[in-house]
Amino acid sequence: MQRKLLDCRGLSCPQPVIMTRQALDEISQGNLEVLLDNEASCTNVVRFAQSQGHKVIQEDSGQGQYRVLIEKGEGALQASEPPPVVCDMKSPRSLVVYVCSETLGRGDEELGGVLMRAYLDTLAQFAKEISHVILINSGVKLAVEGSPVLEQIQALERMGAQVLCCGTCLNHFKLAPKLQVGSVSNMLAILEVLSKAERVMNL
Repeated sequence: MQRKLLDCRGLSCPQPVIMTRQALDEISQGNLEVLLDNEASCTNVVRFAQSQGHKVIQEDSGQGQYRVLIEKGEGALQASEPPPVVCDMKSPRSLVVYVCSETLGRGDEELGGVLMRAYLDTLAQFAKEISHVILINSGVKLAVEGSPVLEQIQALERMGAQVLCCGTCLNHFKLAPKLQVGSVSNMLAILEVLSKAERVMNL
């Protein structure tokens, strides 16, 4: 029996349904596991799979993460017309958080550090809306070993946000070996993310 994993996280509607259909067509009999981070897409995938006669188990992993297990049997029915796909026109993750300093605001550095910690703690409440966290200049210090807010940055990543750290900045501060969360990025990739963002929060 075949088993296949399909990661549809970060994809906009109706791509998850299209990819699920293609993946099911590629297996004659077996299990397909679909990972999603959008409730509307999860509902559409479940509805489609059920319409085709497959057994479906839906799991809510929390923090806006969903897992759909589809069992395709040998005698699965083929619906003549799949159900309509209902798309949420607004992307669930449309916010980019752009951080260019290790402290928040200008003035007292110690106070700025306290404010940054409080800000990141509060930002977790909006994690489902955040697609990327971009760290440049001294902002990369937030993602390295010894950072007082490392746990908060890691939590945002676990909740689905992609953390991009400026490679030039890490090298400038000689911190590349100490990176603990996110991935090393470059200006081209960062500008591409910013140019496509619906909303940008600058810190």
